[in-house]
Amino acid sequence: MDARIIMHPEDAKAIQVLKKVPCIDRIAEFVMEEGYEDYYRGENLGQLVRVDENNFPEIYRAFQDVVERVGIKTPELYIYNSPWMNAYTFGEFRTFVALSSAIIDGMTPDELKSIMAHECGHILCRHTYYKTVLAILEEFGEKIGLISRTAVTPIVMAIRAWDRKSELSADRCAAAIVGERTFQAANLKLACGMKEIKGDPYQLVNQAREYNEMTRKSWIDRIFQDFRIAFNTHPQMCHRALEIDRWTNSWQYRTLRAAQA
Repeated sequence: MDARIIMHPEDAKAIQVLKKVPCIDRIAEFVMEEGYEDYYRGENLGQLVRVDENNFPEIYRAFQDVVERVGIKTPELYIYNSPWMNAYTFGEFRTFVALSSAIIDGMTPDELKSIMAHECGHILCRHTYYKTVLAILEEFGEKIGLISRTAVTPIVMAIRAWDRKSELSADRCAAAIVGERTFQAANLKLACGMKEIKGDPYQLVNQAREYNEMTRKSWIDRIFQDFRIAFNTHPQMCHRALEIDRWTNSWQYRTLRAAQA
């Protein structure tokens, strides 16, 4: 899979803006060279459960299938104990994907592949490069206090703005691998936390149209909503659902789905 085909235009545009932030590439390179990945790998080996051909083999086989379809080097895969449906990836040279126990229990096999493909999409697009910068600034800046909060806040805000857009590209990867309907069902479960959907899997698409209509009523509504999500790492769930619903009409989606057949 070609990263250029799945990359959302807002993601690509935001990356160009991000590259203009002073010293951001130097920070990223320094972080990688100093082995910050090993910090997280130590945490994974110490606290999480590794998934491989002998441990949770059915999950590993599904993961291998997704990795092959996306066309990336196989990341390490881990499961962590959490009541929240979640997943994340990290690393540039030695990447990994971590799945929460709740997301494994709550998703069907195909829906779980959607989650895996989303994380693999981040790796394919090399989103982990700048996500690493965000992580290091938050760890050593905001939490530990080794870096001035005043100094890092503009950079953190710029990366978070891009970070929200990067999720739209990863969503495209997921939809291309499993199909839009399965993606929408998995997305809906992430939003509501329910293990079974009893109703329309496109509910979030419908809500997105209503939400957009609400924000178009006045400029103050737009300001309130933009401010509300300014510190979020992910776009709103309804926005993600609508973006994929729109993308299914594109030649990129049709081409990628045809290649999966």
